[in-house]
Amino acid sequence: MKLKPETLEKLRVILKEDFGQEVSDQELHDVAFNLLGYFDTLMQCHYEDTAVVEVPVTQYDNEPKRQEA
Repeated sequence: MKLKPETLEKLRVILKEDFGQEVSDQELHDVAFNLLGYFDTLMQCHYEDTAVVEVPVTQYDNEPKRQEA
């Protein structure tokens, strides 16, 4: 997946301002793709947890069987 340069620069600013870390271009790409992978995994887990699973309805005969005379 290709990220826009503006998006990467926003991430670089966040890393500098919030965490005090200056990163190289390679490190920036690594952080960006790790974040994308992490959130992709979270979304997949969320989807699996919230997906509606249709359970087939099984009808049972609850009446006792009649004995033949």
